Amino acid sequence: MKLSSPADFSLLKNRYRSLRLVEISMLAIGTGLLTYGLASLWVPVSLSKISISILSGIVVFAVRTVHYKLFKLKDEPFARYLNANYPTLRDSADLLLRNGTELTALQQLQKIETERAFIQLYPSIALPHHIKQATLILVGCVTAFFFLTTLPISITKPGKQLSLQRILPAPLIGDTSATTLQYLSIQIAPLSYMLRKAYTVTNPHLTIPEGSSVTWNILLSGQANDVRLFFAGRDSVNFLPNVDGSYSLQQSITASGFYQLHWSDPRGRHRSDYYEIKVTEDQPPTVTITNLPQFTTLRLSDKLTVDLTSSLRDDYGVIDANVIATVSKGSGESVKFREEKLPFTTPTKISGTNLRASLSFNLLKLGLEPGDELYFYVQALDNKYPTPNYSRTETFFISLQDTTTEIITADAGLGVDLMPEYFRSQRQIIIDTEKLLREKRKLTKQTFNSTSNELGYDQKVLRLRYGQFLGEEADSGIGQQATEHTDESGEDDKDKDPTKEFAHKHDTENEHNLVDKQKDHDHEGEVKNPDEKEDPLKEFMHVHDNTDEATFFIQSVKAKLKAALTLMWDAELYLRLYEPAKSLPYQYKILTLLKEISNDSRIYVHRTGFDPPPLKEDKRLTGDLMDVKNSIQQYSLPMDDSFAAIREALNLTERMLDQDSYFLSALDQQLLRRAGQELATVAMEQPGQYLKALSLIQTILEGKVKPENSIATMTEIRKAFWTALPHTAPAPSRLPATTHALDQTFLNNLEIQQHE
Repeated sequence: MKLSSPADFSLLKNRYRSLRLVEISMLAIGTGLLTYGLASLWVPVSLSKISISILSGIVVFAVRTVHYKLFKLKDEPFARYLNANYPTLRDSADLLLRNGTELTALQQLQKIETERAFIQLYPSIALPHHIKQATLILVGCVTAFFFLTTLPISITKPGKQLSLQRILPAPLIGDTSATTLQYLSIQIAPLSYMLRKAYTVTNPHLTIPEGSSVTWNILLSGQANDVRLFFAGRDSVNFLPNVDGSYSLQQSITASGFYQLHWSDPRGRHRSDYYEIKVTEDQPPTVTITNLPQFTTLRLSDKLTVDLTSSLRDDYGVIDANVIATVSKGSGESVKFREEKLPFTTPTKISGTNLRASLSFNLLKLGLEPGDELYFYVQALDNKYPTPNYSRTETFFISLQDTTTEIITADAGLGVDLMPEYFRSQRQIIIDTEKLLREKRKLTKQTFNSTSNELGYDQKVLRLRYGQFLGEEADSGIGQQATEHTDESGEDDKDKDPTKEFAHKHDTENEHNLVDKQKDHDHEGEVKNPDEKEDPLKEFMHVHDNTDEATFFIQSVKAKLKAALTLMWDAELYLRLYEPAKSLPYQYKILTLLKEISNDSRIYVHRTGFDPPPLKEDKRLTGDLMDVKNSIQQYSLPMDDSFAAIREALNLTERMLDQDSYFLSALDQQLLRRAGQELATVAMEQPGQYLKALSLIQTILEGKVKPENSIATMTEIRKAFWTALPHTAPAPSRLPATTHALDQTFLNNLEIQQHE
C-alpha cells in the first residue's frame, strides 16, 4: 500500500475504527439475543420481548462507542502507540504530525527516516481490538438464546399469544373444563446482607434462605375468583391480579412449613397439592486456631513472640474478628487480671466468607513476667442483620515458666529429697513409657535417656508411696540393719554417740526428776551374756514397730504388696539404665498386682432388710380383725384423646380396605377432613413426610381417585396415620380382655382341682 502522505494518519484511524465497530456490533447482537431469551422467562408477549432485546443491543452499542471515542479520534494516541510497540520508528512517530518549518535540521533528517520506516511498517501494524473475545461472547449468547427459546411453549388466549416458561407436568385438576393452573414461577430475593442476587425457580417445593422475600407468579387457564395461598398455620393471603391476566403474591418467609394454592370458578372450589418450604438458617461463623496447641509453656530464654493464625468461615460473610487476651499476674489471693482486645494484623480489615487472619503476640510488650500466664481466644461476628451471629474458640493458654525457685533449690545444696505433692500412677508410667518407645526414632539420644531417667524417678516416688503402707520410712531402715552393720564392722567408736541423730537431748535432760526408776520385773529371770554388747538403740525402739507387722493388711495382701514393691525396683532399674522396653513387662505385672490389692482391700457391708414391729402377744392367734382395715384405692387410667380424628379415621381406612369399598358418606368425608387437619398440624414440623398423604386425602374428598389406584391410595393414607400417632408405653388397660371359651373352661377346672 502506497500512502499519499506519511504524516497523514487518517488511513490508520479508519482501520482502527473498522475493527472496533466489528467488535461492538458482535457484542450488541449477542446482548440482544441473550436479552430476548431471558425475557422469555418473564414476559409472555413476543412484541415486548423484541422491543426489550433491540433496546438492550442499542444501549451496548452506544456505551462501547462512547467508551472508545470512535467519532473523535485524534492522531496523538496513534503516535504514542507506534512509539511504544514498534522500536524501528525510534520513538519519532510524533515528528510525522509536525510541519517541516517548525523542525530543526536534525529533526527534519529524523522525520525523513521515520517516514521511510513508517511506509515500510504500515501493512504489518496490528491495532488493538478484542474481536476474538467478542466472537466467543457472541457464540455463547447464540447458544443460550436457542436453549432458552426452546424451553417455553405457547398457548393461545382470546386476543393474545402467550409464551410460557413451563407447563406443569400434569394438570392439578382432572376436569379439563375446569380452571387449571398452567404457569408457575417463583422469584426468591434473599436479604440484602446475604449479598446474593434474586433468582427464579419453577419447582413449587422451595428451599430458601431465612427471611427471603418470595414472589409467586401464576397463570390460570380460565377466569378464576378468590385466588389465595394457604400457609401451614391456616393463614391465607390473596393473590393480586396483573394486567396480563396472571396473579402475583409476595411474602417474607422466616420459618419452614408448607403451602397450598386455592381458587374458585363457576364449577366450584379448586386446590393444588401441598408444597414444602424449607428455610435454611444463617449459621454462626466457624472459628479455629490452626497453628497452636491449647497449652504452651515457655521459658524466659525462649523466643517470646507467638504467632497466631486463625481460620474464619461463614456462609454469608464475617464482618469482625479479634482476639480477647487476659494476662494473669501473681499467685494465690494476690492474683490480678488484665484483659485486652487485640485486632488482627493480617488482614487489616476482616471481611469475607473464608479468610485466614494472623497476629503476633509479644509477651514482653503484654507485660508478662516469669510465673505469669496469658489466656486468649478468638471471637468473630458475621454480617447477619440486625443481630449478628457470634462464635468463639476455646481458651488457649501460654505460661511463662518461673525457673528461679528451681535455681535457688539447686544452689542451696540441701540433702533432703522432699516428696512431691503430685506423683504419677502406675498406669500413667506405663502410658508414658509406651509413648517414649513410639517416639524413640524422632528423639535424640540425650532426650531419650533423660526422659527414661525421669520415668525411673517417677517409679521410685511411686515405690516410696506404696512402701509407706508396709511401714517403710525411707529407702533403708534404721533399726536392726544399722545395728548389725556396726557389729560386723568391728569398730567401736566411743567418742561418737550412736543415738545422737535419733534422740533429742532436751527430752532427757530432766528425766531423772520425773519418775522413780522401776525395776523390770518382766526380765528378772533372764540371764545376760556378759560378752554381748548392749544395743544403744534398744531404749529408743519399739519391737512391735516391725515393718512387716505394722500394717492393718492381711497376710495375702501384704505378700502381693511386697511383690509389687520388688517389681518396682526392677522396673526402676531398667528405666535408669535407659532400657524402657525391658521395664515394661515388670510395669504390667505391677499394675496387675495393684488391681488385685485394690479388690482384696474392699469392704462389703451386708445389706439390711425390713425390721418389722414387735407383735402383741395378747392379740396373737385370736382372730380379732376389728382394727384391721383394707386399703382400697380406686382410680382409672386416663385414655389418650390426642389425635382422636386420626384414630377414628384409621378404623375407617381398615374397614374400606377390608370391604374393598371406597364409597364415602357425608359423615365419613367429614371425619377424613378432620383427620387431615390433625395430620396437617404434624406436617408443620415435618413437611416432607406427610405432604403426599395430605394431597391424597384431598384427592379422595374430591372424588378424583381412579379405581385402579384406590388400594394404593388408602394404604398410603393409613401408613401416614399410623406414623403420625405418638408412641405410647405399654400400660394396663381398663377394658376387659377377650378370652376363648376353651381357655375359660381350663381355668375353671384348674381352680376346682386346687380346692379339692
